[in-house]
Amino acid sequence: MPVLELLVGGVLLGGLYALMACGLNLIFGVMRVVNFAHGEFMAVGALTTVSLVAGAHLPFAVAIVVVPLLTALMGFAFQRVILRRLVDGPMIMSLLATFALSTILVNLSILIWGGGYRGLPGVLGGSVRVLGVDVSLSRLVAFAGALAVSLGVWWFLSATRFGRAIRSVAQAPELATISGISIERVRTATFALGSAMAGLAGVLLAPAFASDPQLGSRFMIKAFAVIIVGGMGSYPGALMAAILLGVVEVFGSYVVGPVIGSALLFLIMLAALLIRPRGLLGVGMRV
Repeated sequence: MPVLELLVGGVLLGGLYALMACGLNLIFGVMRVVNFAHGEFMAVGALTTVSLVAGAHLPFAVAIVVVPLLTALMGFAFQRVILRRLVDGPMIMSLLATFALSTILVNLSILIWGGGYRGLPGVLGGSVRVLGVDVSLSRLVAFAGALAVSLGVWWFLSATRFGRAIRSVAQAPELATISGISIERVRTATFALGSAMAGLAGVLLAPAFASDPQLGSRFMIKAFAVIIVGGMGSYPGALMAAILLGVVEVFGSYVVGPVIGSALLFLIMLAALLIRPRGLLGVGMRV
């Protein structure tokens, strides 16, 4: 297999990882909450997409709009009812709360959709030629979506008034409060936005991968590796790390096999924790 083909495949795989890590990074960057339920929001998004497109025969574009709204509403409700009471306490409290939510969502998904795999045959099927290499259209769309979401959120945080309010709460909550910014409102909007991004990731992953209630747990460990290597709270760092890990996994899988190829990601994550715990461009974290 040519090196160029492996490189393109690795970059596209990295785009998928960036897409999954995007909302997780936003929530941690603002609230310092590691959301263990992020993967389950993504799985609910993927399964809902399958139900809307394959079950109700609605256009895929409808799922792109409806599913992120649904997961945003779920995130909003969880933040308002549970998380806001715990977020200022010890980190273990929010960790346990999101882990409990993760378990609840997995079991609810099994009750609603069953435990089997569901797919979207024919949606974003086929391939296109990029740099002389045939690539899956579904993975190309997911990669484009990851870039658009990452750059869009980066612009939102940098250029809009509410985005600057979010950054103020993340960097200096006491000063933000003195300036009249409602920390509670910002945190609620942040968790809802991060949940919407998880839902969108599910929508874009549904045509490329078979979906089931365990989808989130299979992918989230790699999303955690991305934000640890890139630096928690850093969007450019996460994007760089996602592409790096995607390329390493694809080359490693080709050279030494898929099992060791996947294990290489976690060796890189361990090396990052030992050598540079702040990650490539991150703000660092103390537990």
